[in-house]
Amino acid sequence: MHRNWFWGVFLVLAAGILVTSQLGILTYHIGFWTLLVAMFLVAALVESLIHFAVSGTVFSLAFLAIIFAKPLGIAALAPWTILGAALLLTAGLSMIIKPRWRWRRQVRFAEKSWHHGDNHHWQEEDIASLTEDDAVVNVNMSSSIRYLQSTNFQRAAIRVNMGNAKVYLDNVALSEDGATILVDASFGGIELYLPRTWNIETDVDTNFGAVGEKGVQETGDGPVVRIQGSVSFGSVSLIYV
Repeated sequence: MHRNWFWGVFLVLAAGILVTSQLGILTYHIGFWTLLVAMFLVAALVESLIHFAVSGTVFSLAFLAIIFAKPLGIAALAPWTILGAALLLTAGLSMIIKPRWRWRRQVRFAEKSWHHGDNHHWQEEDIASLTEDDAVVNVNMSSSIRYLQSTNFQRAAIRVNMGNAKVYLDNVALSEDGATILVDASFGGIELYLPRTWNIETDVDTNFGAVGEKGVQETGDGPVVRIQGSVSFGSVSLIYV
């Protein structure tokens, strides 16, 4: 609802700016396609700030800097220099100021500290099983495979920063009240292997990211599994098995 309202207002304002720029009302003339791209970058920037998405914020600013390099007086900087700096800045800020409270606000069980959760950094791909009803997976600059095993699965939080996580939930029995899976992917990918008979509802914010599905889903009566969170310069794949 709020997302539709934001984009609706933005498109109305964008139409006004587009018309006034072409009529010469604005003092600085901008080409049609340049202005169009810039408007969507500004929208992505605002939405990233709202959702505290570090990568979306930094790269929106980086692309805007490339487009308006001349009026900003930074034409001497090559685009790859700006993008390289944005990549390093994103990685650094994601490690330093990743808003953990955002996770705590969305699901109570995420109050478990990531420092005491299922953490993996700079190592070869590791494989393990988790038997908790409330599972936590935190992957940072590595690759991880997790097999969840639970007779009363309720919640899972999966965060990936510059890495990849494969999480298998095909050997899980859902709670009668359903379950919530919270995902947060930055410069990485999350693959969720889900039973095809589960009822899935997705509400994932994407900032230069994507959410996709593979396989055939055979929904029926039963608990609902809600997949929520955000993706920035990454992907979340729902694979039905």
